[in-house]
Amino acid sequence: MPALAFLVFALAAQQPAGTSIPLNTAPTMRSAQLGDRTSGDAAPAARFADIPNVAIIYYDVAGNDIPEIHKAVAKAAPREPETNRILPATSKWSVAVKARSTTTGGRCRIDAVTLDFRGEAVMPRLAVTKDVPPPVVAAWKAFVAQLEARQAAQLRFAYERIGEIEQAVRGARCDRAEAAADAARARLQERQRADVAEDSRAQPKLELPKD
Repeated sequence: MPALAFLVFALAAQQPAGTSIPLNTAPTMRSAQLGDRTSGDAAPAARFADIPNVAIIYYDVAGNDIPEIHKAVAKAAPREPETNRILPATSKWSVAVKARSTTTGGRCRIDAVTLDFRGEAVMPRLAVTKDVPPPVVAAWKAFVAQLEARQAAQLRFAYERIGEIEQAVRGARCDRAEAAADAARARLQERQRADVAEDSRAQPKLELPKD
């Protein structure tokens, strides 16, 4: 009689270094939009709500004008460990893999794979009071929308390609399934890193529009 077994392991991928957004600290600012690498109509901005299983962790900031908000973000935001660079928004993802294997006549084969994708994003949240002018609130909302679009796009890039991990596991020997999955995750992360590098010139900035 065939023997059934389950292999369960998790793969974690921190967003590649440099993909989180450095804060623009210039005290005099103007409106800016995300760059578009393609011609024609721009694709709809990515949103966290469009990607399954994404948790949002907020850190709170306060300020009545743009320079004050910049200082608050610089104080409260996470930082890149290697460079201590301010990261107003970050994200990471992981995939839990469950593989069912069948052993018949001493030979093991993987015949079912289930993936569970999980994403996490860290985002700023402004305490809006009556003392914050409407143009500042509008600038903040535009800035946060751009931060979300970039981080959500990175998570979506991974989510839409996790099938490659499933394929790698299905094609592996039972005793090499976890290594095959991790190698597929590493390849996916490297492609994600290259995709982000191509878009590095498009950096969200917290700015007030010119009069």
